[in-house]
Amino acid sequence: MYSKAQLFNLALNALLLQRRIINPDTDQSNEAKVLNTNFDVAFQATLQDLNLDSLSSQVKLELLCKNPNKLWAFAYKYPSNCAFFRRIQSDVLMDNRDTFIAKRVAIHNGQKVIFTNQEEAIAEFIPFDVPLSALSAVAGLCVATRLAMLSSPLVTGKGSRDLLPRLEQQYVLLKAEAKRQDQLENYNYVPEHIQSEWYNARIK
Repeated sequence: MYSKAQLFNLALNALLLQRRIINPDTDQSNEAKVLNTNFDVAFQATLQDLNLDSLSSQVKLELLCKNPNKLWAFAYKYPSNCAFFRRIQSDVLMDNRDTFIAKRVAIHNGQKVIFTNQEEAIAEFIPFDVPLSALSAVAGLCVATRLAMLSSPLVTGKGSRDLLPRLEQQYVLLKAEAKRQDQLENYNYVPEHIQSEWYNARIK
């Protein structure tokens, strides 16, 4: 749905500017340079913050070593394109206390790894190379608004002091709407007894 140019222009809209960017890669204006500088950070930060089911991916983790320390049985390589690590997949759609697979993201021998006791672990995560076309309308507006927030001081100067509170409030509202839409689109019915710790404790 979205292109980089569209997100740039939505960010300029949020900054109350009439300037338009046709090609972000060739435009040499100050606005384009600032937006290009901030785009990757704004995009990844928004993906992390939204944490949408519709943008998640799964991958079998690459084993680095067994028994990396006294607490964990396996150390897996952290996915190179991971913006936000959600969980080690279990056999259920929604984890509870009994199905959740423990993990820890840490540094091991100078490398970012995932410690867990799960053999042949499969990760569920948000990649930072999500295609722009995969963004929903509201998720794209979230990216553009965060881009505007980061770029405002160097694009609007002193005017950013008045713009930033409005942009921050707008982002909060857009984020809530994006998450609501994502939950509706990805809703899966889970019977109450599956979610109930009281029930699970009594059938064991």
